[in-house]
Amino acid sequence: MSKKNIKILIACHKPSELPKNELFLPVRVGAALSNNDFGLQRDDDGADNISAKNPEYCELTAIYWAWKNLDADYYGLFHYRRFYSF
Repeated sequence: MSKKNIKILIACHKPSELPKNELFLPVRVGAALSNNDFGLQRDDDGADNISAKNPEYCELTAIYWAWKNLDADYYGLFHYRRFYSF
């Protein structure tokens, strides 16, 4: 059985402590509306994104970005302040 490519996006709009794990991908949501990216993946990186609609869609701009620009077998989403315990 092959190892699955899993990415759990962490939607961030301000600096915070983030877990270090290859499963997690912190994403700066609403990046199109700000110059500050905190050194994170931006949700406006790539040709197809809805980053500028972040005020209406919140964390879903990260999921849309992943759907259109990231290659993974499975996707998940955390908010930068709310994590599940594994």
